[in-house]
Amino acid sequence: MSLGPLSADMARPAGAHGADPLNGRRDRAADERALKASAQQLEALFVQQLFQAMRANVPTDGLVERGPGEDLFNSMLDQRIADRVAERSTGPRALSTSLFDALRERLGPPADTDRTGS
Repeated sequence: MSLGPLSADMARPAGAHGADPLNGRRDRAADERALKASAQQLEALFVQQLFQAMRANVPTDGLVERGPGEDLFNSMLDQRIADRVAERSTGPRALSTSLFDALRERLGPPADTDRTGS
């Protein structure tokens, strides 16, 4: 799982990735795209942790002895599968969708919303 974009976004001030330098307004669509990507990455990390916990409970003694690279291979395989699961999980029951919906409110009101209420 690549955490490059997530860690880069975390270093910026809130809303800075979607800011328009000319008028100081934020681009809500860019903020939502970044939030959606972060939610998907978090889901992939969660799924990877589930796989890791499942593998820890599988007996390792057997007919064939484990090789030195097997743990690394299994870790990389779990990471790849977790990324695919997160990419393909869609719909209202997906973890990334639930995270996105819960955190979208923190982005603030859309740019076209009148804050005065009139």
